[in-house]
Amino acid sequence: MLLPVLVGILTLASMVHTDLAARAAAAAGVRSAASAGGFGPGQLERVRRELRDGGVDPGGCSVSATPSTVGLDEPIAVSVRCPQHLGIPFLLERDLDLGATAAGRGEVNR
Repeated sequence: MLLPVLVGILTLASMVHTDLAARAAAAAGVRSAASAGGFGPGQLERVRRELRDGGVDPGGCSVSATPSTVGLDEPIAVSVRCPQHLGIPFLLERDLDLGATAAGRGEVNR
């Protein structure tokens, strides 16, 4: 009875950690995209580096941005999604899609 509770606590902590890393990566990506005037390879690398620094494998996460280019004061959103498996012995098995979306406004006058 104690083992499922312990595994549940550790699993929940891991999921919270992944969620926080995804939020930080999305925020870093939108800041970088807003100051560059769009979302390109440099901004994608910034998001992946932020995930790596947060202890999350960036290869298992998907990143998207809409729109890909922005002008001054135009909105841009960056989404980071990381699939996770929730497994608590004897209680629950489920796949979850953890992630975050951050929005900002372009800072480059085109």
